Amino acid sequence: MATGVFRIEDKDLKECAKLYVSVFNAEPWNDKWAIETAYNRLHDIYVSPKSVGIKYMEENVIKGVAFGNCEQWYEGMHFNLKEMYVINELQGKGIGSKILKVLEERVKEFGVNTLILFTEKDCSTDKFYRKNGFSGLDFMSMMEKDI
Repeated sequence: MATGVFRIEDKDLKECAKLYVSVFNAEPWNDKWAIETAYNRLHDIYVSPKSVGIKYMEENVIKGVAFGNCEQWYEGMHFNLKEMYVINELQGKGIGSKILKVLEERVKEFGVNTLILFTEKDCSTDKFYRKNGFSGLDFMSMMEKDI
């Protein structure tokens, strides 16, 4: 039985989508994802150029994942962490930190020198990323416009 952190493969996307729905449709996000739309989102990230996907497994069951892609920037290669989540029952047990550690090692192989992500301010995810060495960017803001 496989336990540990491994590379995500195409065959994992459906299981990752089911886990995505169970995590993000629950507290504190209360999103309204369907498995099909979650699958489409993860597939789009997975097939993007220079994508990297990591899964944490216990006894052959995916319990947490991270998805993103590498992009060239003028000062080096950046990795955009698009999605990272751990099954609700196992959050706060160090799995996310394990995933991040392996992810950092993996993306360094692509010459990445910076990880970038978006998360809600002043919530558990913000605290998690800060605990793992991330810092906020006061000179940046995330914006949106409905069209």
